[in-house]
Amino acid sequence: MLKKIKEKFSLGFIASLLVIGLSATSCSQEGGYQGPTPTEPTDPSKPVIFTDFSPKEGPVRTLVFIEGSNFGTDISKIEVVIGGIPAPVIGSSGSKIAAMAPRRSNRGDVVVRIKDVNGKVVKEHEFGDIFVLHTALQVNTLTGKVDPQTNSSSIINGSFEEAEFQNPWWLEFDKDPETGDKILYCIDAENLAALRKINLTTREVSTVFMKGQAGVHQVKSMLFDTPTRDTLFLVDDNGRGSWNDRHQMPNMFYALRNEGFRKVYPYLYAQCSYSAVSMGDGTIFYNTWTSSEVYKARQVFDQQSQMWDGKSLFSVKANSSDHVFMIRHPEDKYVYMTGFHGVYRCAYDKEKKELVSSVLHVGAIGGGSGYEDAPGSAARFNRPRQGVFVKNPKYVQENKEDVYDFYLCDHNNNAIRKITPDGEVSTFAGRGSVGIDGRVWGWIDGEARETARFREPCGIAYDPEEEIFYVADRENKRIRTISVE
Repeated sequence: MLKKIKEKFSLGFIASLLVIGLSATSCSQEGGYQGPTPTEPTDPSKPVIFTDFSPKEGPVRTLVFIEGSNFGTDISKIEVVIGGIPAPVIGSSGSKIAAMAPRRSNRGDVVVRIKDVNGKVVKEHEFGDIFVLHTALQVNTLTGKVDPQTNSSSIINGSFEEAEFQNPWWLEFDKDPETGDKILYCIDAENLAALRKINLTTREVSTVFMKGQAGVHQVKSMLFDTPTRDTLFLVDDNGRGSWNDRHQMPNMFYALRNEGFRKVYPYLYAQCSYSAVSMGDGTIFYNTWTSSEVYKARQVFDQQSQMWDGKSLFSVKANSSDHVFMIRHPEDKYVYMTGFHGVYRCAYDKEKKELVSSVLHVGAIGGGSGYEDAPGSAARFNRPRQGVFVKNPKYVQENKEDVYDFYLCDHNNNAIRKITPDGEVSTFAGRGSVGIDGRVWGWIDGEARETARFREPCGIAYDPEEEIFYVADRENKRIRTISVE
């Protein structure tokens, strides 16, 4: 973390020096500093000339200096594009432009556009050399303030710098259809069952509802209805373990987008549940703690209670109970289920609209815990939790039947694991920088495998546009990111 702070400080310090240095060109010949030069566009009576840029390589946020003449000092009239990605322009002295290398600019071509006072491009130049971006998979902290002495926090709203989380547990990525803001919804604090809203665009955290307001018991997971994403379902561990008392408390609730998801309504009464999925055709399945049983929702009407019951389909593991979490494949090929220290796969019959009995995909056949990167049943997990499917462009090019990798939070192994469609398991992030104490958990940002550490990560979501993973790092009480930088 100290390294990260130093990097941020150094970058800000360099930028400040740059501005001072560029401004210093307005000093009088006598040496007295007269203040910053007023920003001016390029002089239309003179040619715009480009000579070179430096450095020719570096990581994200490297300051790239473009040299020449008659650029003007108004940075609003200067555009720099590196590798097809707009690069923030930090300053210009008229003969030197400073821009910052952006993320995902791997292509490397450097293009500069100089505009006149009316915003019309008067000169566009592409350099013959390219900027080589040094990339690495990095883990960073997005938000979550914690008392460093006690490692304690509370449920506090505010900016990313001010916000606190108690125990972030489950994440769902969303995009507001009205504002276009990117949102993370987060289940926070199991005992308080708070729903938090993390606005990635405005960098603000707010609370949608608390347990007392919603009437829920312990929300374990949530999901959007797949066809419209206008309904958010909340799956509740209501403490009811048997079929006989299934009608006493709801196990699923729902909230509506047009109400800001603030009002919560009962959807289904059943024994305690941990997760559910909504398929592309709207069919909903849920599972229960007891016998790890999977049900198709609202299929049987009970006359005595005047309530809808689920239709029992199968147990994930016969005669065994566990915290099982269900994740839908984007193309409805399967539903993956994490539990019993492994990942199970259930095919979806689209004609019958039912899930087929689960088959162990990766992990120990007997359900034993451990940590091992290996294919199939040789792999080992320790309480796997939420996962997310991510399309792999390489699989698309190879015309594979299944083009999605599966990334999941391996809770007690303090790692993010990756599972290919063929069942190859590897560690994607975490367990880095192991000290002499052998500890693999902690709160350390940095290179995903060599440096970064998590502490009991539980929730994960993915933004396909920005290619960023978001992780609910439960015991670190923070939201982390994983991305190529």
